[in-house]
Amino acid sequence: MSIVKRPARRRPIASVHRRRPVLAQRRPEVAPADDDRGTSSSSDDDAASPSQYSTPVPLGAPIDARYDQRLARICALGDAIDGRYQRLSKIGGGSFGDVYRAKDSRTGEIVAVKCLRREDDDPDGHQLDRVLAGEVRALEACRGHPHIVRILDHGRHRDVKTGPEAYIVMEFVGLTLEASIRRHGDDARPRRYAEGDVRHLMRQLLTGVRRMHELGLMHRDIKPDNVLVDGRGTLKLCDLGFARTKEEAPPPFSNPVAALLYRAPEVMLGSTTYDEMIDTWALGCIMAQLLAGERLFYARSEEEMLVRIADVLGMDDITGWSGYENCMIPKALQSGRRRRRSRLRQLFAFPGTAGGSGLPELSPAGFQVLRGLLRCNPEKRMTAAQALQHRWFVGGRVAGCCGVDR
Repeated sequence: MSIVKRPARRRPIASVHRRRPVLAQRRPEVAPADDDRGTSSSSDDDAASPSQYSTPVPLGAPIDARYDQRLARICALGDAIDGRYQRLSKIGGGSFGDVYRAKDSRTGEIVAVKCLRREDDDPDGHQLDRVLAGEVRALEACRGHPHIVRILDHGRHRDVKTGPEAYIVMEFVGLTLEASIRRHGDDARPRRYAEGDVRHLMRQLLTGVRRMHELGLMHRDIKPDNVLVDGRGTLKLCDLGFARTKEEAPPPFSNPVAALLYRAPEVMLGSTTYDEMIDTWALGCIMAQLLAGERLFYARSEEEMLVRIADVLGMDDITGWSGYENCMIPKALQSGRRRRRSRLRQLFAFPGTAGGSGLPELSPAGFQVLRGLLRCNPEKRMTAAQALQHRWFVGGRVAGCCGVDR
């Protein structure tokens, strides 16, 4: 039986810098970065030791000079928005509109401008009003948090012949986390981050998500493409266009939400009463990806994704969820041949024991956090606040982690 869904109201905008190639740049004593198309410049050394693979290019490493010059080139992209923000280059786009790197003519500051597009079925612009107000409200609520992108300005125009009808101006941060990971090529090993680095990155993401949840906000579209990395390796959540609170819009919520590869099981099973736990599931997927150098779950459909999740995490957890029996269960999960228990621990070696297995290493404490975030049962899934209180995050400052001396 197929899963019956309520149609999604909108899809989130594509992330900043998506599909923009990042050219390789040689740097001393650091593994060379690769472009987004996956051509590795260091793959000819077959005798490389495992330790070399565990040290990817720091997130805060400078971008190749040719890429930076191309990004900085001023080109006329229409009139300045509101006579103030001159668009320099397009850095993203999607169903919501386009994102530009722009210059504020008043301050000289380089900013990011998200130009929202009115849909054809919205002649009066009421839906655009709601989209703009929702994202601005979420960004304003999170203003001042170091790990959430900062809003600077926004505007709405009813009668315009040139320029956008609605726009949001934010700080310009840098590459997305996805683009940063892709700089290391297609192979998993060069993309892996050491456990200490992953702890530092996850602390930042969990801190930002905890703040959103304290405010009653669900992000609903967390993925590496919606995480920005600045020149010092600091991470910032962005694209809050899908963020919602139960107060402003009580259930039922839109379904589907979130990118398929980071979508929580309860959403794929058709739930419209999900909560903020869908965000922590996505963080668990990102944590596994940083450690392993590749996505833990990959599929092209929800049913295939559920089967792959069950193959790794087993069925015992999801069937213990109180909402499971009310869902439309795919036939593939109803088979008695499905794995019952989790084998997640088998995918990560204990530190110093990987040997020639090629498995990424993860300590028992780190695994407890990963397992807690990747609980199929949302009622037992670890919250962002609980994760940050775990002993894995207590103490243990790492000097120079990810290119940042903390």
